[in-house]
Amino acid sequence: MARRWSPGSRRWVVLTALVIVSAASAFAHDLRGTLTGADALSPAARATPARWRGAFWEVPNGALAITAPRSNVERDVAVVLTGATIAESRQPVTVPVEGGRCRPGTVLLSPGTTLTLDNQDLLAHEFYVVRAGGDDRVVAAEVTSSRTRRQVSLPAAGTYELRDLRQPTFRCWLVAGPGQGRVLQPNAAGAFTATGLEDGPYTVKAYFEGVERASAEVTVAGREAAVTLAIGAAPAAPAAPGAAPAAAPAAPEDNHRRRRGH
Repeated sequence: MARRWSPGSRRWVVLTALVIVSAASAFAHDLRGTLTGADALSPAARATPARWRGAFWEVPNGALAITAPRSNVERDVAVVLTGATIAESRQPVTVPVEGGRCRPGTVLLSPGTTLTLDNQDLLAHEFYVVRAGGDDRVVAAEVTSSRTRRQVSLPAAGTYELRDLRQPTFRCWLVAGPGQGRVLQPNAAGAFTATGLEDGPYTVKAYFEGVERASAEVTVAGREAAVTLAIGAAPAAPAAPGAAPAAAPAAPEDNHRRRRGH
């Protein structure tokens, strides 16, 4: 026989569920953050093959990448939250490709984690992967049709670039190593939020074009927490082997003499 619940029993079950939910909510808090200095970010210049020049729109059109690189905090900056209780640190990673770009522009994943490329564009892409700064393919090119997915894995820890044979201006940076976590989407003003956090220490980092540009430690303890990420200057590129040191600027007196013909 099916058990019949009395009105009193049903009320008891509902009240118990509400108490459990309320108790869980009491131990979960929000983290609100602000990203500053993003206006100084400048995308790296990249050459477009001659046969592709004039083949792309100069303004975003939702399908093709623009030829003139422009930074956009909502699209290009990856804000990542890590901590012992962040479940995303141990889950598969999916990166959406939309408007000819991946979102966010840098993807963090642990070595050995499968990366799913989700092509949400109306056009097909032919993705391949190279090590950052190189051209040798570590993941072969393969067509990913519109509204389909492709899974790839990186050979080892390091920084890589996801490229597209069909759109030479496409770039997406993949960083394999420690740091996989919850991606927090900043808005145009640089504000971002993480909800439902348990008490404890967390780390928030900002990445741009595969490089960590800001980092902050924050502790959530019984209330809403706040953090500010200040984008710093880009690290200086190492000098090429055998390159001559940069010449020092001329002293003011020398410039004065040259102007007067001495």
